[in-house]
Amino acid sequence: MRSKIALTLLATILIGACTQIQIDPEIKVHINHLGYYPEGHKKAIISAQQEYSFNKFFIREANTYEVIYEGEVKKAGKVDEWKNWIFWELDFTSLKKEGTYLIECITGKKKAISFPFSIQEDILERNTLSDIIYYFKCKRTVGEFEKADKNVPFNDLPDVRIDAHGGWMDATGDYSKALSHLSSSTYFNPQQLPLVAYNLFNTYEELERKESTMYIQYKERILDEALYGADYLVRIHPKGSSFYQNINAPGKEKAAADRYIDKTNNKLDSASFNFPWQAHYCASFRSGAGVSIAVLAQAARYKLSGEFGSDVYLRTAEEAFEHLSKFNPYYTNDGKENILDDYCALIAATELYRSTQKGVYKKAADKRAKQLINRIGEDDQYSGYWIADDGDRPFFHAADAGIGLVSFLKYAEIADSNLRQEIIKVARKSMAFEMSITNEVTNPFGYARQYVQNIEGERYSSFFFPHQTETRWWWQGEDARLASLVSAAKLMARWEDDDKNFQDNLKEYATNQINWILGLNPFDVCMLAGSGRNNPEYLFFGSWEYTATPGGICNGITGGLENERDIDFQVPFEKTGKDHDWRWGEQWIPHTAWYIYAIAID
Repeated sequence: MRSKIALTLLATILIGACTQIQIDPEIKVHINHLGYYPEGHKKAIISAQQEYSFNKFFIREANTYEVIYEGEVKKAGKVDEWKNWIFWELDFTSLKKEGTYLIECITGKKKAISFPFSIQEDILERNTLSDIIYYFKCKRTVGEFEKADKNVPFNDLPDVRIDAHGGWMDATGDYSKALSHLSSSTYFNPQQLPLVAYNLFNTYEELERKESTMYIQYKERILDEALYGADYLVRIHPKGSSFYQNINAPGKEKAAADRYIDKTNNKLDSASFNFPWQAHYCASFRSGAGVSIAVLAQAARYKLSGEFGSDVYLRTAEEAFEHLSKFNPYYTNDGKENILDDYCALIAATELYRSTQKGVYKKAADKRAKQLINRIGEDDQYSGYWIADDGDRPFFHAADAGIGLVSFLKYAEIADSNLRQEIIKVARKSMAFEMSITNEVTNPFGYARQYVQNIEGERYSSFFFPHQTETRWWWQGEDARLASLVSAAKLMARWEDDDKNFQDNLKEYATNQINWILGLNPFDVCMLAGSGRNNPEYLFFGSWEYTATPGGICNGITGGLENERDIDFQVPFEKTGKDHDWRWGEQWIPHTAWYIYAIAID
């Protein structure tokens, strides 16, 4: 494929030389590196650092160089304070013929040409699913780490050990196993290891809906990986309690012998009654337990099982749900529930009801769904955003911005008709807000913007997650956030058959986020390793280590390191002198966990 691209580009250069129209390397045509679905939205972006006048763009067949499409170039201009770039938009949605193509843009005696791309049915499923499943298998905790985890201690009880082998390592430079690594956080707990299994099961269900023989082997591999995750969750469940939240892998060396089960930041020390000592290491709904319960409820529905049987999966899920339904606030960092507990508990109750049809879980799901309905708010700037707390604080999240809507819309499938109608109405209002805030400024890439609040209490709309929040150090690329919003938008589109325009806007919004991850961004980087071009390298503490695994997605692009209204990617260690490299280049399992589900949804 690389040699074919090189020959095509060489031919293009020679043709340009003969016509005295020269390729200008300063003018770039940005595309989704893999390509586009025949029936989907299709766009490309031109970027340059000075003004040009483009009249038209041409799409040529890559092998014959024949023009098969032409369209108008629309100037977008500058975006916020993103360097000194100027952008132009190209739309070719009406081109539906499958094939391999190039885009050519001419301005005076200069031109720009894109790399080849494809239009192909099931393009992302065909070309990325296999690598992603492989990525998760590569992230399994095996070898010396599996041996250590079969006899892992607690961090302040070195003589107390349990078998906690299995599960997936968290990230390229982090060998921990985390249900959620931010138990100190009130509003930013990410869903991590259990999210992988949850969305693998969700992806399996979506591929089943397609009724295609193309996915038989994919489904077998996906189910095997999901059940592997479920087995780990059984092992880390102390009887009568929740789940051990994290196995820590400290130090730069990440040595297997140094691993331990870490304490959480919960409020159990102030409880007025006795919990067993294990509870101090366990997760709340929002710190990973809610999604863990959902995973075990999902696993119980399959005839195939891993090490444990369906009865064990279900019994563990029910036991943990019963316990947290009574005591969850004690497991949080601040002693009270918020929107994260609502959507995580809703995910758990929904899957338990689907597996058991027990009224107690339907009742619990109804309660959480109604609480989410009451969390749609407004202030003097915006209407339709989610409220995170008991006031009007906007909910925003670097990894799971779409998860509340996903929980809502999956629950809608089991809800009574009257409540379902209310849920769809509120979900529609939420997605209308997401699209409105995204489109309120010049934004040719359609990058999903957000309503944020910094540590000073200042609220504003932003392209990227703020550097100064209650988590302080924790800001990074947001590919999981983008893919979670894709999942929400595509699920929402299923309920919009009566409003084709809104449905189409949802699909375009979703496509824009996937495009960004797969190369249609100002840095021309495909953040899914093994696909596209310019896959980022990860520099671990400044040392050169190409540690990316095919199928893994890196953290991605951020607001500027020095100016949050700017944009940055891979600012080198030589410039920063600090361990910032992970912010952009490190792969993290939630990115790929959200992406695989997002592309599986029709």
